[in-house]
Amino acid sequence: DPPPTLIALGATLKASSADGSRVIPLEEFFTDYYETVLKPEEIITEIVVPRLPPNSGTAFLKFLPRTADDYATVSAAAVVTLDRSKKTFADVRIALGSVGTTPVRAKEAEAVLRGQPVKSEAIREAAEKAKQAVDPISDFRGSAAYKREMAGVFVRRALEKALDSVSG
Repeated sequence: DPPPTLIALGATLKASSADGSRVIPLEEFFTDYYETVLKPEEIITEIVVPRLPPNSGTAFLKFLPRTADDYATVSAAAVVTLDRSKKTFADVRIALGSVGTTPVRAKEAEAVLRGQPVKSEAIREAAEKAKQAVDPISDFRGSAAYKREMAGVFVRRALEKALDSVSG
């Protein structure tokens, strides 16, 4: 569950070894199933989550087909930042989990919302765009087509929940 949330929050991590350290954006950390950009001699020594700007809200949702200890069929994290009037999306970050070999940032879906008025039509359009960012596989948790559809549903719900959590 943490990777999509940390990606949506813009987190970075520090990888350290005897040769020094380097900072890696979390969205660039995962390369394949259970594979990362870490070198064999490196360990993670720090994770930094930047402070959210004013008028921001966050959400993380997941669909568990069986029990709480199962892997999610789909998960979605959203961070929204509104302008001062709280009527326009100033920034948006969306990340999904369990719908590809790595967590996915839905940049094209984000772009649909940036600078746009906060309206349900725009959120639905971003959710549809998010389905194009995923590449799920069929397994016992659901077919690839089902997971793609669920990705859109969960992005829409996460965006709505994130908007509801904007303070003020």
